[in-house]
Order: sequence, then structure tokens, then C-alpha cells
Amino acid sequence: MNDLPFHLLDNILFRLELKSLAMMRCTNRSINSHISDDPDFESEYSFRVGSSLFHLSSFGAHYVFCKPFSSYDSTSTGNEVQLFKEPCYIFGSCSGLLLLYIGDLFVANPLTKRFRVLDHSGSKLMSKIVGGDRNDRDDIIARAERAMCVGFAVNRNRTTKRFKIVCILEMETVYAFEISDGYFWRLSETTVTTTSKSDLTVWMKPVYLDGTLHWLRNDGSIIAFNPETEQARLISSIFHGGETDMKPFFAEDKKNNRLTLITGTKENISVYTLIENSKWTLTKQIKNVSMEERNLVCWNVVAYDGKYLVVREMKYNTFKGVVHAYDTEANTWRVFGSIWCSFKSDRDYYSFTPSLIFVEEDEHKKVIIASNDLRMSYLNAVMGLIDTTD
Repeated sequence: MNDLPFHLLDNILFRLELKSLAMMRCTNRSINSHISDDPDFESEYSFRVGSSLFHLSSFGAHYVFCKPFSSYDSTSTGNEVQLFKEPCYIFGSCSGLLLLYIGDLFVANPLTKRFRVLDHSGSKLMSKIVGGDRNDRDDIIARAERAMCVGFAVNRNRTTKRFKIVCILEMETVYAFEISDGYFWRLSETTVTTTSKSDLTVWMKPVYLDGTLHWLRNDGSIIAFNPETEQARLISSIFHGGETDMKPFFAEDKKNNRLTLITGTKENISVYTLIENSKWTLTKQIKNVSMEERNLVCWNVVAYDGKYLVVREMKYNTFKGVVHAYDTEANTWRVFGSIWCSFKSDRDYYSFTPSLIFVEEDEHKKVIIASNDLRMSYLNAVMGLIDTTD
């Protein structure tokens, strides 16, 4: 196999499911290097392998769910785990890694079951999010809103595989950035000052694209921050969407490597793409899934990656929402499953694509958790939601 041209080798490897691909890494140094270190291979393989959708309460979840996009079942909420004593927060999903909090802050790869424990005590923002009074609903909501200020970025180039956690700090027209490489928290010297006042969009997660984190503001402009260079800027794009029944949804189109904004009415969903970092242009319209208006409380887009668009609808007299998935390649809607939810905006959704990537840590700084620690039990349970038995 060493003599095969790369395009033929890729055709073989792309046909392997993840468990077999992991085994292939152990057979040959050259193949291991190609699988592990070539970002083009990782990117193409990740696009071909099936993705899943994590969903959980925004306020600290005692139930965490994960459902593969390849699975369609109108009654199923997906694989689930119950955490009795420690609530779970997910802050980000990037390159097959999850940033989550269960009594401690972790970065974990659910496929390989490898993880790192991170110190969050040096972060002013992170401590506010996971602390506080769990009986004070106003405080809980405020902390859930702050969680949208946390960005998770994984650098996957050939020579380095590392991650950064970036918290954006909003102060009127000035934005500052709190950064961690997994060991220490510090305030970046970089700030952005805007000439106009427009708040960051509430309940909107940042989008990581081309090595840069992007936070959306209410006027359609974007605060962009590169965790590696620590350069920040305001993208002065203004969004003038048409008629809409929902708050715009901010996402990455992984197929076309573009930032997108999605709006919609009960009839049509509109996908806008940011062109040349200046103009939001309508690039696609999708006929919305049919919903019974007389029983409808609300509906909204909860996930989009260029291949799948996911819509949740809430009906009267039920805490169970129906989730629909639109396949952009097949141009079809299907009922994806159901989701327990009691409020209009009480859940977080994270699209997750498994990968073999992991970021090594300094053995001298490594934090060890006992195998019988309750946090370990819960972390393993959440990672186990990614089914690798197929």
C-alpha cells in the first residue's frame, strides 16, 4: 500500500468506518501519518462520516441527548444519559472534540474516549457561568446567556494540533477577549472598539471558520477574533433580511466554507451567505416543513451545516417538541425525532462530527481523576452517547 498514489489510498480509507480507520493507523507509520496529520484527509473524511446532534438544557442539564443525523424516528429523542448529581454544560463542539463542564471543565473526544481536565478558576466569565444560585431562575438565565460568549477553537494544521478557549467580554462599544490554552487564562492585549452600539445577539453561539471565531451582533455585523494571532476586527456587514417569523440563526456552511444567516417564515426558509466579508446575500430558499398553525406555539432553526437544516416546532399542551431535518442534497424533509423542552429557548444544540484528533498535554501538568470519581462516571456516560459499534 506504500506504493499506492494518495488519491487511490484515500478512496480505500474513505470507505472505512471510524473504528476500522482507527485500527488502520496501527498498521503502518506512513498510513498513520497520512490519517492523523494530513488536514485535507481529515477534512474530507469528516465530511463523509455521519454527524450527530447533541442537545441539552441551556441551564445545566441532568439529561443529555445525542442523535445521529442518519437516524429518523418520530418518537425517539436519541441516545440519552441521566446525570443525577452534577449538571452538564456543553460550551463547544469543534473537530470531533467537545468542551464541556461536569463538576470540572473537560475537553474530550467521545470517539476515542480520551479527555483532558482543564482549570477554569482563572476565568472570570467561566466561573460566573458554572457558579451561582441554581434556585434563582433569573440568575440561571443570565448565566446561560453568558455561555454564548464562550468560543472553542481547534487548530488542526499539519504541524500543530491544539485548542484555545476564548471568552468575549462586551463593554458597551469595546470588546475584550479572555483566552486559555488549556493551562492558563489571560486577558488578550487585543481589543475592538466599534463606532456604533449594537449588542451581541443573545442566545447565539459563536461560529468558528477558517481559524477565526465570529460573534454576531444584532445589526448583522460580526466581531471576529483569531485565537492564534490574537488579531480581532469588526466585520461591518449589515443584515437587511426580509419578512421573518424567527430570530436569525448564525451558522457555518461546511460544504461551501461560508458564514450563513438563516431566517424564515412558516412558508419559506431563507439562507443568506456572507460574501467578501461585507454583504449578506440570499443564496438559497427552502420551502418550510408543514406545521399545524392552530397547535403551534413556536418554531425555530436549531442547526445547519450546509448538508442538514434542523427545525424544531413546539405545540400546545405538550413539553415535547417535534424536530424536522431537511437534507439539502436530497431536497427532502423528514421527521428527525422529538425533543423534551418546556420553554421557547431553553435548549442548546451542537452538531458533532467524530474524528480521531486529540491534543496531547504536558505530562508534568496533567490532572488525574480517580476512575471511581462521579465526574468520571458522568463524563464517560456523555462520551458513550457517540455509538461506535457499527
